[in-house]
Amino acid sequence: MSGAYRALSFDGDGTLWDFETAMSLALEDAARLLRESGVGRPDGPVTAHWLREIRDSVARLDAYRGRSMEKIRLASFEAALAQCGHADPTLARDVYDVYMRARWARLRVHEDVRESLAGLKSRHRLALVTNGNTHPRRLGLDGVFESVVVAAECGFQKPDPEIYRFMLDRMRLEAGDVLHVGDDPAEDVIAARRAGLDTAWINRDQRAWPHDETPSMTVADLRELALRLMAR
Repeated sequence: MSGAYRALSFDGDGTLWDFETAMSLALEDAARLLRESGVGRPDGPVTAHWLREIRDSVARLDAYRGRSMEKIRLASFEAALAQCGHADPTLARDVYDVYMRARWARLRVHEDVRESLAGLKSRHRLALVTNGNTHPRRLGLDGVFESVVVAAECGFQKPDPEIYRFMLDRMRLEAGDVLHVGDDPAEDVIAARRAGLDTAWINRDQRAWPHDETPSMTVADLRELALRLMAR
């Protein structure tokens, strides 16, 4: 692991903001609207968990590879309605709008993030590398990152290491100049390591590390990351 890094790159969802909670609550709102609209599955009621499974299955389809998160989410609601025998594009759009409003309204940065990023920015160039569709400005983090690399815009998606090479090219940096920070073992740690970057695993929930290939460091949050980097 390098003694000093010129830049730090960060994942967004889960690492800097609590996407999981916002998504889960928004899916509950979407499921409730469908039930109130008289939509039901052949084998039971529409649930947030089921809507999540439908979204994941749509995202795996070749036709949606590289498509934006918004298009995948709308298509998943259309697919859910079709499975329920309600092929209604207007209702699908209404459910999508309810979901997106709820998701944006409930999205929050983790409490350690703002102050930690401000301190890290004083010593490092910062980048965001994300598969998601949350731009930092939505959370008051505009101006924090020198470069924002979005999978749907650059053509590469984690865990493809090329998304990290794209970031390096854009910032005119070598792999050894950058520490990538993220919460997903495969998409953030292993993929970034395969692009030649050192990695820091953000383990907010004290999970067990699931792979043989290990991160350069493991930290509980960005405060610990800043302290570890200052001590080097």
